[in-house]
Amino acid sequence: MYQVREMGPGDIGACVRLLEECRGGAEGRALDVAQFVSDTNAGALTVVAHVGRDVVGVVSARTMDTEAWIRTVAISPAWRHQAVGSTMLRLLEDLLLHRGARKLSAILTPFQAGQTALEKREFVATHGLVLFEKVEPVEPSQMRVIDSWGGELVDAAAWDAVAGMAAEKRIIDSRIVAPLADPDTARRVGVNPPAAVMLFGPPGTGKTTFAKAVAGRLGWPFVELLPSKLAGPSDNLAAELRAAMEALTTLDEVVVFIDEFDEIATRRETSPSTRAVVNEVLKSLPIFRARPGRLLVCATNFVTTIDPAVLRPGRFDLLIPIGPPDPEARRALWEAALARLPGASADLGDLVRASERFTPGDVELAAQRAAAAAFERARAGHSEARVSEDDLHAAIGRTRASITREVAEQFAGEAAEFARD
Repeated sequence: MYQVREMGPGDIGACVRLLEECRGGAEGRALDVAQFVSDTNAGALTVVAHVGRDVVGVVSARTMDTEAWIRTVAISPAWRHQAVGSTMLRLLEDLLLHRGARKLSAILTPFQAGQTALEKREFVATHGLVLFEKVEPVEPSQMRVIDSWGGELVDAAAWDAVAGMAAEKRIIDSRIVAPLADPDTARRVGVNPPAAVMLFGPPGTGKTTFAKAVAGRLGWPFVELLPSKLAGPSDNLAAELRAAMEALTTLDEVVVFIDEFDEIATRRETSPSTRAVVNEVLKSLPIFRARPGRLLVCATNFVTTIDPAVLRPGRFDLLIPIGPPDPEARRALWEAALARLPGASADLGDLVRASERFTPGDVELAAQRAAAAAFERARAGHSEARVSEDDLHAAIGRTRASITREVAEQFAGEAAEFARD
């Protein structure tokens, strides 16, 4: 399988050989080797796809202020139609965005590789010229704020990568994503797009994954504020939280995620030391909610420990339980896991029944343990080296469910008491 990374000094020769190889085909003179070398010497950003030491793809761009031109796109004929181009472009876009470029353009000949990749990355073609352009969703000045808090832009595909959890996805899509993505229609029928939501449930059930997937689906930057990071050198959590929220509210659009929210908003009567932080949360929420284009997503494993004043309607719009994967979700998780194990097959119903209370991480761990057993057989010279059903059941037996029966029962009670969707 190929990998992508920024080009290093030792890759130039391999890139030139790839360009010469591609020049022998229909792309012809569209690939200017001299231009590529000149751009490289002038500091162009270049991303390569490689298999071992062999370079099988290259994209290169020059920047000027907030604009960037993609001047070289080449993919080895043997590696076409395998998402090499779009994968390289994804990394190149990220590097260019952090250099301050927002408008990206490329001109390709009709026979040149890369047009499908540009279309997949949502560049818009100007017909007749085949000019591809894309305006990134974040201004460079705002990207600096996002970078300063360790934020990122999440790919829209993150939503589709959430296997199973159909009920949770349906609620999150209809109650969070849709009103924020189409606020005009929402307001026309009286729906207020949410500004703050709480995800609660046992550890490992995908709360962080859902928060990032929402950001990817909306196309908004994602910034995670960790309680441990917020404490800072002064250990003044309330002041650090205030500084973070003030900085992030300057952004036009943002999903702010705070995990382990119970650590900073514990009930004041049981934890007097958190009183200042809880008060800061209560003051910050109305300010954060005052403008559209912002979403605060908090997550907790222990919703019962959070100060009730914080959870009231008007502060948090929705309280959504994210529980252990149900049988339908576990079936989807196992289908995805088996698809990554060449030649593996098993009765999905049996796997689902044997993995009760497994989290997505538990399913992946069991699948990898089964693959490790097949790997040992392959190294020992056995002809039957594929993952068998026996491997999978043995691996499930070795894997302890992250969610105990007691925790599952406790969650069911909390969901009945706290859910607000």
